Amino acid sequence: MLDEDGLQAFLEAYSRELVGGDLDGIAARYSYPAYVAGDTQSIAVAAPADVKEAFTGAAEQYRERGLVGVVPEIRRTEELTARLVWADVRWSYRDADDAEVRAETYRYLLRETGNSCMICVVVAIGAM
Repeated sequence: MLDEDGLQAFLEAYSRELVGGDLDGIAARYSYPAYVAGDTQSIAVAAPADVKEAFTGAAEQYRERGLVGVVPEIRRTEELTARLVWADVRWSYRDADDAEVRAETYRYLLRETGNSCMICVVVAIGAM
């Protein structure tokens, strides 16, 4: 199973791709089909094009709001099998002074793939 350092490295790389608007990099983090669930909507994610469409313009919107970074904090993990883990991750959105502007928490179902992992399911837990 991927250890917490490996999971943190995965999330930090994912955050750089989010902030940089690297749609190919973001899409490569998902296992397909994937699933996203929130309070009012559920989305089946069939292919990389779906992820790219969902994240198109997100980096620009972050910058327009004065956000220049996002920091992942692993809150909890639960090993389900030898290759599957639930991970609760708090994302701290930061401005140019590194001050937190907002935060959100998501629960991810991740599948180990060698020395990294892939996102299978994303559940929006809430904004903080």
